[in-house]
Amino acid sequence: MSVVTKVVLQMNAKLGGELWSIAIPMKGVMYIGIDTYHDSGSARSVGGFVASMNDLCTRYYSKTTWQASKQELISQLEVCTDEALQQYFKLNNAFPSRVFIFRDGVGDGQLLAVKEMELTSIKRALAKLPQKPQLIFVVVTKRIQQRFFLKQGGRLSNPTPGTVVDTKVTSDALFDFFLVPQSVGQGTVTPTHYNVLEFSTNIQPDHLQQIAFKLCHIYFNWTGTIRVPAVCQYAHKLAFLVGNHLNKDPSPQLANYLYYL
Repeated sequence: MSVVTKVVLQMNAKLGGELWSIAIPMKGVMYIGIDTYHDSGSARSVGGFVASMNDLCTRYYSKTTWQASKQELISQLEVCTDEALQQYFKLNNAFPSRVFIFRDGVGDGQLLAVKEMELTSIKRALAKLPQKPQLIFVVVTKRIQQRFFLKQGGRLSNPTPGTVVDTKVTSDALFDFFLVPQSVGQGTVTPTHYNVLEFSTNIQPDHLQQIAFKLCHIYFNWTGTIRVPAVCQYAHKLAFLVGNHLNKDPSPQLANYLYYL
């Protein structure tokens, strides 16, 4: 029965159903996830772009881009952002007042290149709006060496989900933090590293950390929390499906569905 239930839930999500949602008091926000997939047997790499279309984070718009094989940076983000903003306006009759972007799949050595190329492209798209929204751009990294432990009396244990570390072991030059998004049954839990490259907003850093943790709860393929914000995982799944199986852009009629789950 549990297997059948999960299959039906996945079918429902693919067809546009809203399985569950999160409560974020902030309204008029678009959350964007970006990731890249490299297929060793293909001459091209594919970038996945997924943007939320409502405050409950249950509706999404997706688009794919193509670049040279093994190229991590995406050159067409201005076009993707333009189309997502127009779709958001079509559904909400207003443009978002804040845009949160979570970029997955780039290492620390590429942060400057991401800032100069991808962040600049997105800023050009936002500058076209009647009123420029506040912008937060975050690079999400899963493959890290850092581990954290909670000291309780004379023993060590894994920190609880939602634990944030933003002092001592973080960079002095950058705004970054570590977030423990989930619990594990055995072994040591691996935190996720967030590097904030743009923080043009009036919200507090604590709010960004809370939002990042909340977004780990709304990936419709898993009933618990995942290691990255859901928009990142959706972008990864989209890029993987298109790059590994379709090898061409999906139909525009599917752009508002989570068909890639």
